[in-house]
Formats: sequence, C-alpha cells, structure tokens
Amino acid sequence: MASSQSIPILLSLASSLMFASTFVLIKMAGQASSSLVALWVTLTTNVGFLWAWSMFRENGSVSPSGEWQYFVLAGIFAPLLGRLFQFQGMAKLGANITTPITLTHPIFTVLLAVIFLGESLGGGALFGVFLVLAGSILLGLQSGQGSTECAGAPKQFLLLPLAASLAYGVSVVFRKVGIDMGSDAVTAAAVTTSTSWLLFALYLVAYRPSGVFRCKSQELMKFVAAGVFSSLGPVFLYMALQVGRVSVVAPLASTTPFFVLLVTGLFMRNDEVFNRWVVLGTIFTVLGVALIVSFGIS
Repeated sequence: MASSQSIPILLSLASSLMFASTFVLIKMAGQASSSLVALWVTLTTNVGFLWAWSMFRENGSVSPSGEWQYFVLAGIFAPLLGRLFQFQGMAKLGANITTPITLTHPIFTVLLAVIFLGESLGGGALFGVFLVLAGSILLGLQSGQGSTECAGAPKQFLLLPLAASLAYGVSVVFRKVGIDMGSDAVTAAAVTTSTSWLLFALYLVAYRPSGVFRCKSQELMKFVAAGVFSSLGPVFLYMALQVGRVSVVAPLASTTPFFVLLVTGLFMRNDEVFNRWVVLGTIFTVLGVALIVSFGIS
C-alpha cells in the first residue's frame, strides 16, 4: 500500500482509539454522575483545549471563514446530539451495547454521501451494511442480560444509540464538505465543539436541570481526561477527511468497538453485558465496516 493511501487509514484508526478512550473513561466515571455532567465537562474541556491549540498554531490570531458554517452545522449534530444520546444510552444499556450500535453511523454517512455527494455504492459495501446491521441487532437483543446495571432495561432505550448514530453520520458529511474548502483540522474541530458547547450552555440556562454541576473530584478528573481524548478524536478525523474519502474514513473511524471491547473486558467486565453474543455482534459490526472500506464508495 502506498504511503499516501495509508495516511487516512492511520489517522482514522487514531481517531477511533481516541474516542474509545473517551467512552471507557466516561463509563468509569459515570457510575454516580448524570450524562449531563459528563457532557458539560467534556465539552468545556474540548473548547478550552482545542482553541488553545488553534491559537498556538496560528500565533494567537484566528479569523472566521466561509467554511465555518459547515462546522457549525456539524457541531449541532455531533458532538452535542450524538454525545448526549450516546452517554444516555451508556447509562441505560452499558458501553458494550451502546458503543457498537452508535458506531453504525457509517451506514448513514454512506447513504448521505450517495444522495448528496454523488458517490456510488457497490455490492460488497451493501453486504457490509448488512453485517453492520446484523451485528447491531445482535447486540441490541442482549440489552438487559447478564448485567445488574442494565437488567430489565426497556428495549426503547435502543433508540438512544440509534439516534446518536444518525447524528454522528450527518455530522461527518458536513465536516467533509467544510474541510474540503481549506480550513485546518484543529480550528475546524474547535468550531464544531464550540457550537455544541454554546447550544448546551443555552439549554442549561433555559431549563436549569438539577445536579448538572455536582461531581466528585475523581469523576471530574476522568471527565476532563475524557475531554482531552475527545478533543484529539475529531482533529484526527478532520485530518483523515482532508486526505481521504468519506467511504474509507467513516467506517475506519467506527472500529472503536474493538478498543472498547478490549478495555471493558479487562477492567470492567462485572459492570457490562459481556458474553459470546456481544463478542460476535461486535465482530459482525467491524467486519461490516471493513467491507465498506474494501468495496465502498468509488
């Protein structure tokens, strides 16, 4: 494989690893905290970290440009809506179920790319879509089994990771359109996360939900660490989109279940649904996205 072809693959996998680290830290810290706490702390960390990085890269001067409108639109869908639905799903269903279902977003990305970007979908990629769906359904059927935390979870909670998947899928398309217009990856990620942070701050002011700022120091440290990792994730994703096709980047960036499965299996097995069906469902999901990479949009 040529070096130029390997760059978007490596960047996509790096993004996947960063998001996997985020999900596991949120799960570790979120036992006693609400999803709103996790969202507020991680988004605030994102904004501070990314703008500091952007200002450093640009010698203290960053000027708005036309492509920012696409990053604003992307930020409405993700991280705001995507992360909100995902954190709520993790609280109700567990990370091993929520994460693979959420990361079926390449299906939505591919479909949107076919419709709006004029790209075509091959037969191999269609089979990959089928495998992803099969894996997600298999994982969804395991909700509430084998976990005291998730026992008896109503099946309608599966709508939470599905909604997160749709939000992430739409966001990737907006990011691709914007980054192709010439912005740098760090500033693009900063604008995207700042949009989510501002909208979420307005929500907190308007509705004043209780307990949002109640967080133990150990949990706060994990949320801040998750915020750093979730800042690096979109930067690597934007860098991959700069040099690669959506059909390759989006599926590879959703291989996070492998990392999440490994870490939760080693350190959090008692708190998660973890059996042969979860493993098989995750394998189906990742094999599906691999087929999308191999036979995807041309």
